[in-house]
Amino acid sequence: MHFDAIPQTEKVKHVRKTTYELVEFLTDILKVKEFPWASYKHKVAIHNSCSAIRGLHIQSRSEWQEPYFNKTEQLLTMVEGVTIKQITRPDECCGFGGTFCVTDEAVSVKMGQDKVADYVNHEVDCIVSPDMSCLMHQEGIAKRGKAPLKFVHIAQVLNNGPF
Repeated sequence: MHFDAIPQTEKVKHVRKTTYELVEFLTDILKVKEFPWASYKHKVAIHNSCSAIRGLHIQSRSEWQEPYFNKTEQLLTMVEGVTIKQITRPDECCGFGGTFCVTDEAVSVKMGQDKVADYVNHEVDCIVSPDMSCLMHQEGIAKRGKAPLKFVHIAQVLNNGPF
């Protein structure tokens, strides 16, 4: 994402300047206004990863008490049939965090369980995210807990499947 740990050569600077995360690219660069081919008739919760929120700023950060925005939600509102459900703590970490889930497994699992419980309590069908690692972590937690949830990458929804 940042490439700060490597020497800032001209090639590295070029990659940093011309590489975008999908949601960021669709909202900020292409400025997409519609997905007329897309339909997804589900009650969904959105999960933006910690790095997407705090590093890429694709969603407002509650701890900063800044005005609300959510670029993932902005895109999903353009999809026919999607009902977006707000969960209690939408920008809370799911517990994945790369090596964190290995070095602090018990904490990682508990954070994932709390996130899955929040989805179940709000009666969502599906969790949509631009981050596959968070989706896989939460899906594993949900399956172990037998929670009836589906986990889908935003690209699948915007492209009308496959699901």
